[in-house]
Amino acid sequence: MESNSMQHLVTREIERLSGVKFRWPKLPPILEERFEQNIARQRSAHLWYQGLIAIILFDLFAVIDYFIGDGSSWKAVILRAAVITPLALLVNATMRWNPGKVYREASVAVVIVIVGLTQLYIQTGGSAASSAYAQAGLVVCILFANLVMRLQFTYALTTSVILFAGDLVFLHFDHFLDHQEQLLGLTLTGFALLISMVANFSFGRQLRLVYLMLLRNEMQSEELAFVNAELHRISSRDNLTGLANRHSFELYCGSLWQQALSDGALLSAIVIDIDRFKAVNDLRGHLYGDKVLTRVASLLQQSLRGKDDFAARFGGEEFVVLLPQTSQRSAMIVAERIRKLVEVAGSPAVEAAEPGTVMPTTVSCGVATCLPGEGYCIEDLLEAADKALYEAKRSGRNRVCAGEVSATGASHCSEEMSATRIGAQSESSLRATARKVLWG
Repeated sequence: MESNSMQHLVTREIERLSGVKFRWPKLPPILEERFEQNIARQRSAHLWYQGLIAIILFDLFAVIDYFIGDGSSWKAVILRAAVITPLALLVNATMRWNPGKVYREASVAVVIVIVGLTQLYIQTGGSAASSAYAQAGLVVCILFANLVMRLQFTYALTTSVILFAGDLVFLHFDHFLDHQEQLLGLTLTGFALLISMVANFSFGRQLRLVYLMLLRNEMQSEELAFVNAELHRISSRDNLTGLANRHSFELYCGSLWQQALSDGALLSAIVIDIDRFKAVNDLRGHLYGDKVLTRVASLLQQSLRGKDDFAARFGGEEFVVLLPQTSQRSAMIVAERIRKLVEVAGSPAVEAAEPGTVMPTTVSCGVATCLPGEGYCIEDLLEAADKALYEAKRSGRNRVCAGEVSATGASHCSEEMSATRIGAQSESSLRATARKVLWG
C-alpha cells in the first residue's frame, strides 16, 4: 500500500512538472528529502570541481589585472589574494566532506556575494571605465552563481538580489557615469539577473523531473520483479498443500543429483503414500480428503531436518522427500518420524462422526539411498524408493521399508539427466535473477 501511494505521488508530480504552465519545482517534503539524499554527493562533487576551476581562473585574472590595472591594483591584490582566495579554498575544500544542503549552498553563495561586492568596492572612485568595468564584473558574478554553480533556486535568487542591491548602492554613489549610462548598466545587470534566474529555475525543474522519471522507472522495475518472483513461486508450488509441485521437483532433483555427484556425497529419497486414501474420499468426501492432504503435507514439513531437505507433492496422495548427504539409516529415521507424526496427528477433525466411520490417517514410506555415479541416475533412486513403498503397502501399510538401488544403464541416465539438468539450470538462473533484482 505504501509503495502504491509513493508511486501515485511520483506520477502526480511528474504530471505537474511536465506541463507548460509555471510550476514551482520544489517537491513534497518526502520526495524533496529523497531527492536531496540521492543528489547530495554528486552535487558536492560538482561544486568542488567547478569551484576549483573558478578559483584558478579568478587568481589568473587577478594577476593579469595587477599588471594592466591602474593605481588601485594594490587593493585588488590584498583583497583577492589575502581574503577571497583563502576563503574560497576553505569553502571549496569542505565540499569534499559532502556537507548538508544548507551549508553547501549558502557557503558558495556567500563567497560569490563577497567576490561581487569586492569587485564593486575595488572599482569605486576610479574612472568611468572602472565604473563600466564594475558592471561587467557584477554581471559575471550573477551568471556564475546561477548558470555555472547552479545554486538551488532560493539561494540563487537571494545571491542575485544582494548583488543587484549592491549595484544600486554603487551607482548611487558613482560620479563618473551619467544618468543614462547608469540606467544602461543597471538594465544590463537586471536583464542578466532575470535571464539567468529563468535558466536556473528551468534547470531545477528539469533536474527534479528527470529524477522523478528515473524513480518511477525504478519503482516499476522493482514491482515487476516482485510480481515475476511471486508468479514463479506460485507456479512452483502445489496450490493445495503448499509443497513444491511435480514440475518444481523434476527441476530441483536434477540439480541436487549433480551436486551430490560432484561432492561425492550420498543422496536419499523417501516416497510417501497415504494409506487407503480412496476409501477416505469415498467415505468422507473430497473436501475432507483435501484436508487430509493438507494435514499430511504440514506434518511432513515439520519432520524435515533443515533447509537442505526438499519435499514435494509427487501426485495425488503421494509425496517425495530428497535428503542430500544422508545415509540410509538417517533417512529411515526421518521416514519413521514422518510415519509416526501422521499416525498420531494425521486425521483432521470430523463433526458429528458416527462410531466406526472415522478412518485413521496413516502413511507408508519407501526409502532408498545411493552414491551418485556413472552406474546410477536419479530415476534409479526414485524407482528403488517406490518399490520399497509398495513393499510397505504389501506388508500391512503404516510402516517404513528400505530398498536397494539398481542401475538401469548409463545411456538412459545420460539422456534423462541432460534434459533435467537444462531445466534445473534455467530454474536456478531465474531464482538468482529475481534475488538480484529485488535485493541487489
